[in-house]
Amino acid sequence: MKKPMLTGLAVAAVLGLSLASPAQAARRSTAPAASSSDGDGKWGVGFGYLPSRGGAIDALSATFRVNPDLDLDGLLLGGMSSTSNGGTDSSGNPVNDGNSSFGLGVQGRYDLAHANEYLAFQAVGRLSYVTLSNTHTVLGTNTTSTSGQIGAFVGIGFEGFIPAWRSVSIEVNSGLNIQLTGVGVGGVSANETAVYLGASNANAFVPFNLAVHYYF
Repeated sequence: MKKPMLTGLAVAAVLGLSLASPAQAARRSTAPAASSSDGDGKWGVGFGYLPSRGGAIDALSATFRVNPDLDLDGLLLGGMSSTSNGGTDSSGNPVNDGNSSFGLGVQGRYDLAHANEYLAFQAVGRLSYVTLSNTHTVLGTNTTSTSGQIGAFVGIGFEGFIPAWRSVSIEVNSGLNIQLTGVGVGGVSANETAVYLGASNANAFVPFNLAVHYYF
C-alpha cells in the first residue's frame, strides 16, 4: 500500500466523521450496514493488508459480523508478476525476474466504544502467514529466493462509516507486531524474528494500517 498518502486521507476522513453527527450510539446496530435489529450475520468485502518480509501487501478481505460489536475478517492475497530486465540470459540479454506471493490471515475487531453512530474505537488482533518467491537469472543461471512469514498483531484503532454512503467504512489501526520469518536464498536458509510497534512494515516506520470495507 501507499500508506503515507492513504493514511493521511483516512485520518482526515474519519476525523470528519466523528464531527458529522452528535448523536450517540450505544451499539453499532444503528449503523446502516446492519439491516436487522441486532446486526447479526452481516457480511462485508473490501481491501485490507497482510504483513510480509518486505512490508504490508494489499489483500482482499471478507468480513462476517458475529454481533454488533464483533467483526471477523478473512484476508487473502496471491499473484504472480515480473520485474522488467532484472537479469540476463546465457547470451547476456536482459530477461525479467519472476515473482510470486501467497498469503492468508484472520483478524478480529471488537468495538470498545462508540463516539457516535458513524465512528467506533476498536481492539484488533490478527494472525497471518505470507510466502514470497523471487527467481533471478544471471547469464542463464536461476537463483530463487523465498521467504515464509508467520505474523501476529495486537493493536487498537477505529472504524468510521461514510455518512453519504453508509455501507462503506474506513478502518485505521496500529499496534504491536511479532513476525517469525524463514528465508532461503540459493539453498541456504536462515530464520529471522522481528518485534516492533507501528503498522505492518519492519523495514521502515509506518504508523498506521489502512483498510476499506463494504457491508451488505
